[in-house]
Amino acid sequence: MFDPFDIFKVEHNGSVRWLRAIADLERAKAYVVKILVIAAPADYLILNQRTGERIIIQGATDQRDHPSDIPSSVVSSRA
Repeated sequence: MFDPFDIFKVEHNGSVRWLRAIADLERAKAYVVKILVIAAPADYLILNQRTGERIIIQGATDQRDHPSDIPSSVVSSRA
């Protein structure tokens, strides 16, 4: 069985970079908030591969206007 929650870093140009997969949503959120945002402030995307649900965690100091406008085709599969 694979870990269904993919974590992506949202780059300044709006593209995303896959970082890792985690087994459950709460652990994925905690990893982003407690580790990634502190180490590398940016916006992060958590994608549920089973349902397609996307969660944006905003941690960038220079927020883009609409980080939720990331096209679903960009994150439809692991990069």
